[in-house]
Amino acid sequence: MTVWIRIALYMVAGWLYGSGYIGEEVKSMITDDPAVAGAIEAGIALLIAAIPTTWWRWARKMGLPT
Repeated sequence: MTVWIRIALYMVAGWLYGSGYIGEEVKSMITDDPAVAGAIEAGIALLIAAIPTTWWRWARKMGLPT
């Protein structure tokens, strides 16, 4: 999964750079620095992993079968 996250990270960084939202420095920091890219990957993986737990808590609160 980390390969897909890294590809998406490059695509988003390129889109933000092309749109003018970020500069060359930030783009190169996101795409070239392995520590920054790893931290962003870990955050995205954490968000993806939190989806089942969040759904379970919401379903339990609403009285749906879990």
